[in-house]
Amino acid sequence: MKVLTIFLFAIISFSVFGQDKIIKKTGAVIEAKVSEIAVDEVKYYYSENPKLVFGIDKVLVEKIEFSTGEVIVMEDNSFKNPEYYVKQNKHALKINFLSPLMGSSEFVYEQSIKPGRSWETAVGIIGLGFDTQDNNAGGVYGKFAYKFIKDPDFYMQRMHYSHILKGAYFAPELALRYVKFDSYNYYYSNYNYSESKEREIGFGIAVLLKFGKQWVLDDSFLIDSFFGLGYGIGGSEYETLNYGFIAGEGDLPIAVTAGLRIGWLF
Repeated sequence: MKVLTIFLFAIISFSVFGQDKIIKKTGAVIEAKVSEIAVDEVKYYYSENPKLVFGIDKVLVEKIEFSTGEVIVMEDNSFKNPEYYVKQNKHALKINFLSPLMGSSEFVYEQSIKPGRSWETAVGIIGLGFDTQDNNAGGVYGKFAYKFIKDPDFYMQRMHYSHILKGAYFAPELALRYVKFDSYNYYYSNYNYSESKEREIGFGIAVLLKFGKQWVLDDSFLIDSFFGLGYGIGGSEYETLNYGFIAGEGDLPIAVTAGLRIGWLF
């Protein structure tokens, strides 16, 4: 009789302490035996009735704690899983394809931080381009941006970015500029015309909100187009300084930027 009691106690203890815990994102806990973790759902049953199998959507589950001590954490969505992008290039060197037409050459480096996030920095050499304004400009500008790559409006199981650096994005950007240029002054007096030229120094700063889209081809070549609007100063009374960005004067501190970049991944 004593042996039978111990045996029954062992069975009851196993059924009580051998339960798995399905912890939902709401904090609710389901204590049952997990029979299967499928693509879309987690299947489980209660020890009292093992023939009746239930299912719960995986997106509702935070984690599963098995009676063996093993813990499995459910991923929110496959976009954030870095394993999908292990063999993809995550660094890029770019040039602004149109900046030489504005009198400068812009070089950009971008690096992926994690799926959906990257940062980029740009350096522009003023004077290394076509002097369309005939102001003999020289100087440098720099930019730093943090990019948020857009997720889709809805998710499906096992969806992910086709490339970790590809997609529409939003990027706050800080830009600084130092430039020397020729400024022309024109005078009209008693039907006489004269002009003078003097060398000026211009400092500029802008905080911009950029919106763009980046295409990646064959994990080796990319195209990046963008437009940005924000606040900035660094304009000139007589010259439009469009090196890196266009900024107004103190009374109108509006800044604008745009570009078309091409680059290579590595």
